[in-house]
Amino acid sequence: MKQTRAEAEALAGFLPGVLLEARRLAAAAPGVHGRRRAGPGEAFWQFRDHRPEDGARLVDWRRSARGDRLYVREREKEAAQSALFWLDPLPGFAWKSDGPWPTKHHRALTLCLATAILFARGGERVGALGMGPVRSGPRAVDRLAIDLNVQRIASPPTPPTHTAAIFASDFYVAPDVWRERLRAAAAAGTTGALLMVCDPAEEDFPYRGRTRFEEPGGGDVHALFGRAEAAQQEYAERLAAHRAAMRTLAQAAGFIVVLHRTDRSAAPALSALVNALEERR
Repeated sequence: MKQTRAEAEALAGFLPGVLLEARRLAAAAPGVHGRRRAGPGEAFWQFRDHRPEDGARLVDWRRSARGDRLYVREREKEAAQSALFWLDPLPGFAWKSDGPWPTKHHRALTLCLATAILFARGGERVGALGMGPVRSGPRAVDRLAIDLNVQRIASPPTPPTHTAAIFASDFYVAPDVWRERLRAAAAAGTTGALLMVCDPAEEDFPYRGRTRFEEPGGGDVHALFGRAEAAQQEYAERLAAHRAAMRTLAQAAGFIVVLHRTDRSAAPALSALVNALEERR
C-alpha cells in the first residue's frame, strides 16, 4: 500500500524524533510492565490467597499442599482492550512560551505515544479517536503516531463502547463543552483520562508591565494590560476554579485528570496516567 503524502511527510519529519522520545520514556517508566489482568484465558498469571466466596472448586490443591494456606490459580485475561487517543488541534495547544521546553502539543503527543507503547506491550489495541480502526502488534504505535499527527478533529466523537479514551488538551474551553462529551462517553461505558498539559507561563503568569495578549493563531489583540502583574492573583484564582470544575466533571464521568507542565519531566505524568487507567479498568 502506498503512503499518502501526509504520511510520508510525517515519517520524514519530526515523528521519528517523537517516537524515539516516547520509546525512551516508556522504557524508563518505573513499575509499569504492561496491563495484565485476571480473567478467562489459558495462560497462567499468578496464585492468590483463597477467599471464602471462591468455594472448594477453585482451590489449587497441588500448590496449597506445599504449605498451610489455600491458593487459587488465576489466569490472564486474553480479550484485548482498546485504548483511543485524541489530541487537541486548536492553535493554542501548539503554543509555547520562551524557554527550552516543547509545545504543549508536542509533549502531549510524546506522552500519548509512550502510553500506547505500554498498552501495546500488554496486548492492547491502540488507535486515534475518529481515525479508523484500532491496531495491535509491533507496528500499531507507528501507525498511531501518523494518525495523531494528521488528526484534526476539534470536537472528538463519542468513543466506542467499553474502551479507554485519553483526551489530551489544555482544557481551556468552557467546562460545559466537556460536560456533554464526558457524559456521552460515560453512557457508552467508556473510562479514561484527561491529560491536561500546560505551559509554565500559563501556570506562573510571569508577565510584568504593559503586556498585550493575543489569541494564538489569530493575531488579533485579545487583551491589553497596563500592569500585567496586577492581574496575577485574579488569574490564579480563575485558573484554579476552572480546573476544579474540570476535575469535578471528570470524576462524575469516571475519568481521571493528569496535570502536566511542559518544563518538567514527563515520567511522573506517564506513570500517573497508566497506573490510574489500570486501576479503573
